[in-house]
Formats: sequence, structure tokens, C-alpha cells
Amino acid sequence: MGQIKQLLPVPDEPAIRCCIQQLHAGGIDTIVVVLGIHRQAIEPVIADLPVRVAFNPHTDTHMAESVCYGLAQLPADISGVLVSLCDHPLVAASTFATLKVNHQQNPQNILLPVYKNKGGHPTVFPRDLCQAVYNGTPLNQVVQANSSYVQRLPLEDPGLTLDMDTPEDYQQLLQLARQESLPRE
Repeated sequence: MGQIKQLLPVPDEPAIRCCIQQLHAGGIDTIVVVLGIHRQAIEPVIADLPVRVAFNPHTDTHMAESVCYGLAQLPADISGVLVSLCDHPLVAASTFATLKVNHQQNPQNILLPVYKNKGGHPTVFPRDLCQAVYNGTPLNQVVQANSSYVQRLPLEDPGLTLDMDTPEDYQQLLQLARQESLPRE
């Protein structure tokens, strides 16, 4: 993108704030934000939000390494880990609520949300399966190695599949954000 994605306005506030607000609105109470090299620019933007912050000092690593830093900040009694990406800021609060309920009902499953037959983010992992990232195992390999525990959840949420990897992606995402009236609180 050539910019700090977490700080891009969606539509009128930083993407990272949108994500955190939707997580809270969906009933996700314990949130760990893993920041990288742009930590100093992002931390003040979320300082007033009830989140824990972890820092991944390595810039060119798999997502699994960031998950390791996040896991270290979670209380021991958390049974599942929801991995939500900041470049998917339009995921609806109802999606997070649905994932939470499904995890409570089936805590052994890896929950993969699907929109119109296309997989998206966020993903929920049982905490014990997430431990594989400490060995350097990427999350997609955790999913493949535990395919019998994968539960695909069809959801009516286009935000699951819209990310901000290119300026064109960002413009498409903004267009949807302006069309849809997603609850932000």
C-alpha cells in the first residue's frame, strides 16, 4: 500500500479503531493488538481503547510470529484465539459474535468464516492448536494438519473477504463502507 494500513481512514476513522470497535461490539472482551515497526505511530491512536499491546520487532516474518507475541499476552484460561487482521476492517460485529458463540459450542474446532464460498478472516483456533506457532508453524499449516477440526461457517458478511493490500482494494473497501451502515459501537 505504501502507507500504514492500520491508520488509513475507513471511512472516517483509522482502520485499526474500526477493527477494535467491531471486536468489542461482537462481544470479544480480551483483545491483544500486535504491532510491528509502526508501533510509535499506531499506539497513540488506540491508547484510549481497552486492549493489550504486544510488539513484534521483526518485519519480515510470518503471521505466526505475531501470533506468538499475542499469545504471550493472553490469560491462561482463554480457550480460543481469534486471529483478526487489521486490513479487514469491515468485518461486522455480528460475525465476531457468531464466531464467539460457535467457539463456545465447539471449542475444539478451527472456525473459518466463508462469504459466497470464499474463505476470509478472521479465524478462530483452539488455543492448544495455536501453540504450534511457537515451533514456527504457519497458521495455514495448522489448519491443514487439523483438517478434521475445521468448521466452515457461511456468513453474510462481505467484510470477511475484503482486505487492503492495494490502493484498488482500499477504494473498493471504502465504497462498501459508504454503502453499508455497519454498526460501529
